[in-house]
Amino acid sequence: MHNTSTRLAINGMGRIGRTLFRLLHQRGELHKVIAVNDVMPKANLIYLLKFDSIRGTFPSEIISTSNGFTVAGHEVIYLNQSDMRALPWKKHAIDIAVEATGLFTESSEAVHHIEAGAKRVLLTTFSKDLPTTVLGVSQRNTATKIISPGDCTINCVAPLIYLMDKDFGVESVHVNVIQGYTTRQELLDKPYKGLRRGRAAGQSIIPFEVNIKPVLENIFPTLIGKIESMSTRVPVPCGAIADISMVVKKTTTTEQVNQTVQDGSRGDLKNIVSITFDPIVSADIVNRPYSSMIDGQLTKVTGNHLRLMAWFDNEWGYASRLYDWLNF
Repeated sequence: MHNTSTRLAINGMGRIGRTLFRLLHQRGELHKVIAVNDVMPKANLIYLLKFDSIRGTFPSEIISTSNGFTVAGHEVIYLNQSDMRALPWKKHAIDIAVEATGLFTESSEAVHHIEAGAKRVLLTTFSKDLPTTVLGVSQRNTATKIISPGDCTINCVAPLIYLMDKDFGVESVHVNVIQGYTTRQELLDKPYKGLRRGRAAGQSIIPFEVNIKPVLENIFPTLIGKIESMSTRVPVPCGAIADISMVVKKTTTTEQVNQTVQDGSRGDLKNIVSITFDPIVSADIVNRPYSSMIDGQLTKVTGNHLRLMAWFDNEWGYASRLYDWLNF
């Protein structure tokens, strides 16, 4: 991070919290993490940090201490506090609290971090009442103390809509995100308010609605009423590919579309968007830092209709954007 004295706290050490923790360690910046808070016992947290079924064994020794745990000699304070208002962010002079529980996304909830003493809050999903700000697309308004950067799907799709609209003019968008199962699904069949989501995640291809449409419409107001989205969960633990169909105003070609992506990946969207012409599969996208990696071989154009297939690691790619936000 540009500010070497930035003091971070992570609230919620689930998949995204632990992935960000690993990424900061990889970049040599774990010393900025002053404290973590989670309702799980410390021994369980240390175990899940050490051993990860997707990322592998943590590359440094993690040792429990009376205040928390140490990683390569740096001590991280461990908190087990369910009331956000009681978090000791003022005592520890926290600059940025990363709200990674996925639960407290409304401004009235996230502001508790500010009230507890943090100077700023970075959410790890989209909010119901805060504007979503996507790097490279809509990050201009950052005067607010609470940043809502969207989720992994928003960060995959929004830059591509932005690029296509800039060069060809977008009339409508349909998105189907084919993604590995998540912790919000069930291992075995179980009652669930979204009936299909309650089916066994490792046994079936499971389609269901995702609520990214209003978020994308807020980012692209000219497309209100012209976006549809869904998710299809498949039995892999990580990795995703977004099937994005657009009707555009200008007739184009496959080569022009891929060139637009290539140009964007070298410009404002460098390290956010990428393109490959290799015949990759979902296992090959794991640990890639991009929000979208276009599969150039699968780009198709028929008149004014184009289709992009965008690979992304729904954990590591998104944590990479959180890291960018901490810098920004």
